[in-house]
Amino acid sequence: MNELRLRIYEQIINDSPSVKTSLFNKICGITIFISIFFAVIITENSIDYKFGDQIDFLDWIIGGLFCVEYCCRLWVAPLEKKYGQGWKGVLRYMVSPMAIIDVIAIVPSFIGVRAELKILRIIRLLRILKIGRSEKFKQSIYHFNYAFRSKSQELQISIFYTVILLLISSTFMYLAESSIQPRLLGSIPRCLWWSITTVSAVGYGDSIPVTAVGKTIASITSLMGIAAIAIPTGILASGFSESIGVQDKNKKDLYENEFPKSTE
Repeated sequence: MNELRLRIYEQIINDSPSVKTSLFNKICGITIFISIFFAVIITENSIDYKFGDQIDFLDWIIGGLFCVEYCCRLWVAPLEKKYGQGWKGVLRYMVSPMAIIDVIAIVPSFIGVRAELKILRIIRLLRILKIGRSEKFKQSIYHFNYAFRSKSQELQISIFYTVILLLISSTFMYLAESSIQPRLLGSIPRCLWWSITTVSAVGYGDSIPVTAVGKTIASITSLMGIAAIAIPTGILASGFSESIGVQDKNKKDLYENEFPKSTE
């Protein structure tokens, strides 16, 4: 029994960077994605009408699998030093954030709540991030953090530019169109919504200028909005490039230190 418990513990923890994701954690990840998929499609009335009973049955099965996983984690919790041994270890695990997230994911399957609440299972994706501890995963996270940290000042300036653009364009649009379209563009907050959709190139079309001045303002805002998107994109791309360059240089220096060139 102790040997089985140890094997399950090794499958669950699986925290060594040099070890591939265990079968247990792979199954958990797949189950989480499947449960989220069903919770999403069941909100479509036509699908709910045709396949609601079948999806509810599958959801019960998924809930049962979550229960088995939760019980396994409770069983092996005392083997982790941070929780302690015996029942104290089990109780400490039960009040841990990840265990509470697990309970939130399990309960909707058995109390007949609405499908929207089952979307809360998306929080369980934190477990997938927790077990994604391969070296490549760590390197990707490092590059991401490096790009944001090293380019924080430039990104702040870019954000400031975007905010100023939104405020100025929405103010001018208010002055140009408020008297003609009071319902759509009769206030600066309403014009601010128009400005956001224009700068982001979404253009929902629910509010558009009709005067020549308004169309001119919209054209200038659209052109300047390109910079609002392109500038932070370029800044982040530069940060990623620098991070990769630094890593390559460190690898090169390490290689040269381990294998110095022979001097004649």
